[in-house]
Amino acid sequence: RVLRRGYFAPDDLVVQSSESAYCVLGKASPAWIGGGHAGGLAAREYEFASYVGVRGVVVPATRGADEAAECARLLCALLAREAGPPVLVRVQAAVDGAWQQWNRIRLLCDHSPRLQVLLELDPAGDAADMRQWQAEPVRVVVVAAQMFVANASGYPVLRRRQQQAVQRWMDFDVALAVQQPDSGGAVSDHIRYLRHLAAARPEHGPAGAAADEYRDVLQAPLQPLADHLASVTYETFELDAPKYEHYEEAMARAIADVAARRGSDGGPPIVLAVVGAGRGPLVSRADVDVVAVEKNPNALVELQRKNVALWGGAVTLVHADMRRWAPERRADILVSELLGSFGDNELSPECLDGALARAAAPGCVCIPRRYAAYMAPVSAPALFRRARELGDARGLETPYVVNMHAAAVLAAEKEAWSFCHAPAERHADPCNERVCAAAFAAQGASLVHGIAGFFDAELYPGVELSTRPQSHTEGMYSWFPIFFPLRLPLTVAAGDAVVVRMWRRVSDTRVWYEWCVDAAHATSGIHNAGGSGSWIGL
Repeated sequence: RVLRRGYFAPDDLVVQSSESAYCVLGKASPAWIGGGHAGGLAAREYEFASYVGVRGVVVPATRGADEAAECARLLCALLAREAGPPVLVRVQAAVDGAWQQWNRIRLLCDHSPRLQVLLELDPAGDAADMRQWQAEPVRVVVVAAQMFVANASGYPVLRRRQQQAVQRWMDFDVALAVQQPDSGGAVSDHIRYLRHLAAARPEHGPAGAAADEYRDVLQAPLQPLADHLASVTYETFELDAPKYEHYEEAMARAIADVAARRGSDGGPPIVLAVVGAGRGPLVSRADVDVVAVEKNPNALVELQRKNVALWGGAVTLVHADMRRWAPERRADILVSELLGSFGDNELSPECLDGALARAAAPGCVCIPRRYAAYMAPVSAPALFRRARELGDARGLETPYVVNMHAAAVLAAEKEAWSFCHAPAERHADPCNERVCAAAFAAQGASLVHGIAGFFDAELYPGVELSTRPQSHTEGMYSWFPIFFPLRLPLTVAAGDAVVVRMWRRVSDTRVWYEWCVDAAHATSGIHNAGGSGSWIGL
């Protein structure tokens, strides 16, 4: 009853459990940042807010370093308590230096997970780029009533640019609030319009819904050689239709080209080997003599079933590690889907080197032909916080596969290194270690929490896959980006040089990455030195 009116009457001092779906916030007194006895007042108000059951306490906007420091001092004392509502720092997006002021408070409070943002959009209606703020822990977005204009029927609506900006925020699990005009007046029509915008957003298809489930969820990269994958992991990969359509096209082109090179007499049948066949999605898409090589004994059982039920016994099944498989009749085409989120992080180079050395006929076509790793500095407070909360020092020395959502890539990605398996590029004793350094210019003031990694691959000339933001293969979701966290985030200003350094190291038993970021006045130090925190087992 009271909430539908939009405010609380004096006797409504407790948020009932039935009203918990509403985002009811407490507004802190301006005296919180006034010095003097502000600490005692803040403690009493925060304790009462906890008793009442509000979803958070909004602290006043601050101006300048002194106010930020005083506010942060009070917040540190409150956030040190074991329980209590989150604290939302009020930020006016249109104010110069708004992000820097918020970042100062966040750093002084040591990245507390209970410190969040209430963001007031520019009341003048300027739809500024919000990507930086969408990486921050924004809990509430405030839309001023004066941003609305009347449509032909007299109802309040947003202009197209503002409408799109608000809809983008709806994709970030934030609460929306309408700020009444200074003159007062009802905003029920404004709220009704925002609900209409929310309902009008396009629904994601099954693939999109599957990817959404993993938004900002840290996952350890696969260990395809050390571990046997579960059936559900294979099943998830197999749902990615665009990926397998590209592989099918690459195989068809390769088969046609090999046949054309042989001429009219044809010669012996073309042999296509799928190495690391899994449950057989690539096997089902090839129309020549196929050999399926798989080391996982559990997946082999599924291959045997499909060979009887679907392939009529036409597929030769081999239970072996592709690196050590040495058949009498060598393959004319070798196909693998061992690409990882960073291209080579599932040991595709090591696996294909072994397979090509022992199982490939002269001039054998390898799919993929080439792949390259790309990297860029990234601001991702939520990912950094979750990695730090793992409770082990190695949590920030480990790369993670993650569907980055509340994150901002701070500059266009650059190539780190590449691997090529074309016949002319193969070597008898290949070295798969790599090192790179790339300089980026920060596009705005930000906090660097780590390195985002992507890849692109040429499966066959004219057939390419990419997870890079600038060229992502449409509809493909098998590979999320990879995130290399920093132990301590680095603050950068607009235009600052940010140098990302990466190493790919190889020993007899494992492969690992080492990384660091150098900013204008600080360095992260080298992470995962010697593979002390994470590695991929050979």
